[in-house]
Amino acid sequence: MTSGDSSFDLDLAVSSMAADGGDNQLMMRLLTERLAQVLGDRLRIEREGRLRKTNVIRKVEVHLADSELVAELGGGAPTFLIGRVSGGIRIRTERTDAETWIRTLLEALREEANHSAVTRQALESIVIGRD
Repeated sequence: MTSGDSSFDLDLAVSSMAADGGDNQLMMRLLTERLAQVLGDRLRIEREGRLRKTNVIRKVEVHLADSELVAELGGGAPTFLIGRVSGGIRIRTERTDAETWIRTLLEALREEANHSAVTRQALESIVIGRD
């Protein structure tokens, strides 16, 4: 698979996800549903509610290779963070927008998909809507 592979048009995927009028809850639900099995314990989802959890996502953390991506959706404006990790230690964190956060996530998944058929299938379902 090459970066020019039309089945993995990340620009199209990012644009379509960002085009949902900034509905970050919907975007995160779609991403987490499609990636939960692939990422396993590398994906953490924190939902609203103390005793009774709701479908409203408060925070999403994704740990991939040398990146740690965090989306905080609870209260106020959403915050998107991308952390760089080396030797298990976060060495840098930068605040970004939703589009850059999604692009970083999908690029990391594309790299992982080069070595994993399961990840490739999950990425295809996100990028080209294949189930």
